[in-house]
Amino acid sequence: MMTPRQRVRAFLAGHAVDRIPNGLGGCETAGLHNLAYHHLKQVLGVDDPANRIATFMTNAVFEPTVLDAMEGDLVLLGSRMCPSPFWGDESAGQWQPLRLWGIQVQAARAWQFRHEADGSWWWGGARCPPGGLYFDAPGGQGVTADGIDDEVLSPDDYHPPHELPEGLLASLERQARWLYENTDYAICSGEVIQDLQLKPGGLTAWWSRLLADPPACHAFLAKAVEAALAQLRQLDQAIGPYVEILGIADDMGDTRGITIGPDRWRDIYRPHYQRLFSEWHTITRMKANLHTCGAMAAILPDLADCGVDLYNPVQTSADGMAPQSLRDRVGDRLILYGGAYDAVSLAGATADQVYDRVRADIRALGRGGRYLFAGVHNLPGDMPMAHLAAMLAAYRDCRSDPDLQPV
Repeated sequence: MMTPRQRVRAFLAGHAVDRIPNGLGGCETAGLHNLAYHHLKQVLGVDDPANRIATFMTNAVFEPTVLDAMEGDLVLLGSRMCPSPFWGDESAGQWQPLRLWGIQVQAARAWQFRHEADGSWWWGGARCPPGGLYFDAPGGQGVTADGIDDEVLSPDDYHPPHELPEGLLASLERQARWLYENTDYAICSGEVIQDLQLKPGGLTAWWSRLLADPPACHAFLAKAVEAALAQLRQLDQAIGPYVEILGIADDMGDTRGITIGPDRWRDIYRPHYQRLFSEWHTITRMKANLHTCGAMAAILPDLADCGVDLYNPVQTSADGMAPQSLRDRVGDRLILYGGAYDAVSLAGATADQVYDRVRADIRALGRGGRYLFAGVHNLPGDMPMAHLAAMLAAYRDCRSDPDLQPV
């Protein structure tokens, strides 16, 4: 019987393992809404009051009690989307109790919440309406999602930091060492380094520039890659000895396809991803887990060519993303991480239908032994408990199928 860390290391190396690894909760976009996590504990019979909010997406930090009960293999080290550390002695006192969605949760001390008389909640500038499950931020904040001020319109004015904060590196190193020495999970780091999700001037301006001024786009992206690689070198020194997988993100698609079209993506983005991931693998042994939502089928072979190791969340309800066709398209060159439960296509399904669909999708995605179990993105707070139970049952019943071993 392999330990989780042994299993994941062998799996990532392309060797035979005793079962499909369970990556539920292992990265920022492979988990559960905190309310669904509360229900998961009920399904598993886990009595643990901890229910910490990991990110603005209101997904939970998976605790060891839950990982053990569901035979999870990956633990999330931490996220720059949360100011409080997750693990070790330094996490003590860094979480505040809160009652949201009718359950008790814990939020980072630095986060500011306000409860209104009408039952709504405010989290900074984002509001969760009465009976709602998510916090929505109003538009017009003045800073794009990538943190580049709207006034930065020239690549000459773009100077992404090449160094990660020393305090962050030290904290991640302490937490990674604590997890490595005190647990046998495989450790996955959240999104820490600079990514290529650049929208200088805002989304509309950036898309216009992709058409009108490709050289400027290349200049922006080249600077982002330089920063990412410099930060990766630092991060590897801090956590590389302990961590198996490192996340990075760039939402490239919508439900219909690649948002800017596959040809333009190849012209503008592919050279920079080629350099990023080619050099990535000379710097660190940590595998690259690329998160990108949407219908990604058209460029999955490109991402594999560039050196991506894992692709998440495998949005199977998007166009062209049927599990069998995905596995046919990328063969054994790309680990598919997620895709086992799609809340869009399974809305209103019976528990038996969920079981059958999840089992069939795992078998399709897992052919060739390059599959890591999880749902599609963070599963929603209103996911029925019966669906959670059926999803886990389907995974348990096919996870050791010999057809799902590496070939």
